[in-house]
Amino acid sequence: MKGYSCTLLFLGMICLMSCKNGESGSVDLSQVGVVSVKGKTLYMDELNNAVPKSLSPEDSAAIADTYVKAWINDQLMYDKAKQNIVDKAEIENLVENYRKSLITNQYQKKLLTEYLSKSVSDAELQSFYEQNKDKFKLKENLIKGLYLKVPVASKELDNFLKWYKQATDAAVESIEKNTLKNAVGYEYFYDKWVSLNDITDNMPLSVSNADDFLKANKNVEVRDSSFVYLLNIKEYKTIGNEAPYDYIKNQLVEVYTEQRKADYLNQVQQDLYNKAAADNEIKFYDK
Repeated sequence: MKGYSCTLLFLGMICLMSCKNGESGSVDLSQVGVVSVKGKTLYMDELNNAVPKSLSPEDSAAIADTYVKAWINDQLMYDKAKQNIVDKAEIENLVENYRKSLITNQYQKKLLTEYLSKSVSDAELQSFYEQNKDKFKLKENLIKGLYLKVPVASKELDNFLKWYKQATDAAVESIEKNTLKNAVGYEYFYDKWVSLNDITDNMPLSVSNADDFLKANKNVEVRDSSFVYLLNIKEYKTIGNEAPYDYIKNQLVEVYTEQRKADYLNQVQQDLYNKAAADNEIKFYDK
């Protein structure tokens, strides 16, 4: 209870000091010590930042007390470790390597932030795709088309059976005008690629060989006791073929951006090397 009481006392002290000065933040908390261990001091501003502001005084005091105890234990363990680590040179080497890595990474991050500030244009992305499309193979079967789920009792069923096969603007317009009242499912995807499985999963249909199925079927009609499921397939692409540009565009942006990063950093490294070599700042020693 001693630590808890001390922490609560400090919290109360800061509250009183703030009140006396008329507003919160008028006290320089970085100058108010909470506890010292072997010359290291925990200041009230650090403790204050570690305690959530929305807690009750009792909860705040409990969390503050836990933080103080953990801080004291860390200092004691660190001091003991320093006394018992023999190979301090190795530690210093690791610290220096980490420091170099941290500084380098921060600098590279700054360079890349500036370099990549301009968004990737469609022309750039399309060019990248054309040069690398053989590397992007489909892992699923894709289709473009139209899907309908119509109740068996729908008064427009016969018309839907006719319209869904036509794939004309007039037929699509007729479908859309009658869908709300006469169908329970409708998807138009003539203008985008979707997974074949995403569509057939909504139908009482089992496709064992997608290649044969897609080659043999442009219009698909299946039924159960309650609904008629209609699928018009305008285009298709099967697993292993080149992925369409518009289907993998988001993936392309990520891949292209990563390549730009790597190319840019390699160029920066090469420029630094060339300049250092020209300025005779790189010296090789004969063995």
